[in-house]
Amino acid sequence: MPIEVFYSYSHKDEDLRDRLETHLSQLQRSGLIVSWHDRRIEPGDEWRNQIDAHVRSAQIVLLLISPDFLASDYCYDVEMKLALERHTNQQAIVIPIIVRPVDWSASPFAHLQALPPNGKAVTLWANRDQAFTETARAIRNIVVRFQQPDSSADATPVILTDQIAPKPRVLDAAMPSHIVKDRATELLVLIRLPESIGLSGILAQDEEAEARPEDVRAKPFDINFPLGPTGRPEPLKVTIELTSPDFSPPVQHKNLFVPVNADSEVCAFLLTPLRQGTLTVVIELQWEDAQRGYRRLRANCIAEAETGPARPAMNLVQMPLDVSRPGRAPEFEFTRLYASTPPPAAAAAPMTTGIPPRPPAPQPVHAAKSSFLSNPLLEAAALTVCVIGLGLFWFAWKTPSQATAPAPVTSTAVAPSIDYDAVAAAFNAANQSLLKQTQGVAAQPLKPDVEAAVKRGEENLLAARLALAKGKPAEAQVHLEAVRASTLYLKGIHAR
Repeated sequence: MPIEVFYSYSHKDEDLRDRLETHLSQLQRSGLIVSWHDRRIEPGDEWRNQIDAHVRSAQIVLLLISPDFLASDYCYDVEMKLALERHTNQQAIVIPIIVRPVDWSASPFAHLQALPPNGKAVTLWANRDQAFTETARAIRNIVVRFQQPDSSADATPVILTDQIAPKPRVLDAAMPSHIVKDRATELLVLIRLPESIGLSGILAQDEEAEARPEDVRAKPFDINFPLGPTGRPEPLKVTIELTSPDFSPPVQHKNLFVPVNADSEVCAFLLTPLRQGTLTVVIELQWEDAQRGYRRLRANCIAEAETGPARPAMNLVQMPLDVSRPGRAPEFEFTRLYASTPPPAAAAAPMTTGIPPRPPAPQPVHAAKSSFLSNPLLEAAALTVCVIGLGLFWFAWKTPSQATAPAPVTSTAVAPSIDYDAVAAAFNAANQSLLKQTQGVAAQPLKPDVEAAVKRGEENLLAARLALAKGKPAEAQVHLEAVRASTLYLKGIHAR
C-alpha cells in the first residue's frame, strides 16, 4: 500500500508546494505515495478535523519552512507540534524542506536533517527545478525504506519499520562430533530467523543424518537485505566458504539465498578427514565481497580399525626331552600354560594358535652294532643336530603369531538381522562388571590386554554406528561381530 505524505505549509508558499508536488508526481504514479494537503478538503467538511486526522494518519510529514510558516500559529503550534510528537514515537517521519530563507536554527525541528541538501533554501538556487529534483530524490529514498502499516490497525499506534536497517539472523552449522578417518562426512549450514528452531529441528526429524541436534553450533549476526525496484526488500545471496586443512578438499564455497521472512535452505558440504585427532573447520559468511561473520567447528577423528596383530597370551611352556637311550629316538612334548583361561573367542571361529600339533609318537629305532650310531662320535653329532633342531623349533614357536583373541572379524557375511542396541548393551554391561571387579585391586599382568579389548570394542561400536547411518549393513555387521568377540573376552576375564 502507498505511504501517505502530508504537506504542512503556509498559504503564501502555495506555489512552491505545487512545484514540489509536481516533482513527486512520479512517486504517486508508481503507487509509492499518496499526498494530502488542506486544498483537498471538500466543501462542507470541518477543516480542523480533516487536517488533524491526516496529520495523525500520515507516515511522512513535509514541513515547508519559510518566514510565514514560522509566523503561522496554526502551522507552528498545531501541525508541527503534532507531527514532531509522532516523529518522536516513531509513528511518522518529519522532513523539513527550506523553501525560503529564514533563521530556523533555534526551532524545535533544528535537530532534523533538512532539504534541499545543506539546508539551502529553494529560492536561493539558480535553478529551482534542480533544488526540487534533489529534494524529490531524497524523499524517494526515504519512502522505499519504510513499509506501509496495515490500514486495519488505525486505532493502534503503528511503529514504522526501516527496510534497510540491519535484520538479526542466526548461522547454524553442524558436523558429527565423532568421525572416521578417510570416510566422508557431512557438514550442514543454515541461516535462520532468531525465533526459528532452525537446523536443530531439522536434524531431530532426519533419522538418516549423521549429525545430531546436540552437534549444532549457532552464531548470531546482522544482515542487510537489498531493496527492489518497488522499494521492498529482496532475498540476499550470501557465500558460505569452508577452510579445512585437515580435510579433503581443504577449501569449498557455495552460494545461499536468504529469504526476507523465512529460514534459508540447508547447505551441505562433504568433507573427508585426512588424519586422526581433533580436527577444525572454519565457516566464513560473506556477501558484497566482504566477510560478515565466521564460526569454528571441531570434531574428533578416529581410525576405522586397528591393523596391527596382538600378541598371543602365553606364559609358560614345558618341553621334556628323553635322550638317555642311544637306541631310541628323542621323545618330546609341548605344553602351553596360560596365566588365565584362553579367550573364549578362540572357539568362536577357527584361528591359528601358533602352537604346532603334537606329532605322533615315534617308533623306537633298533639298530645293529654295525649301525653308525654305534660310533660314539657320530652319536654325539646326531644328538647335537637334534638339539639344534629342537631349539629352532622352540624359537619359531615362541615368536608371536598372527592370531589375536578379540581381533576384529574380517568375515563379510551378513547376519539375518542387526541388533546394534543389544550388542552395545552386552558390551557395556561386561565392561562395567569388569571395572567393578578390579576396582581397588593392584594392576594385574593381563590389564593391558583388557584395555586393548575394551578399546577395540568401543571403536568397532562407533564404526558400526557410522556404517548403519550410511546405509551399509554389511560393514556394520562386521564391526558388530568384532564387538561380540570383545564382549565374550571381557566376560571370560570377569568369570575368573
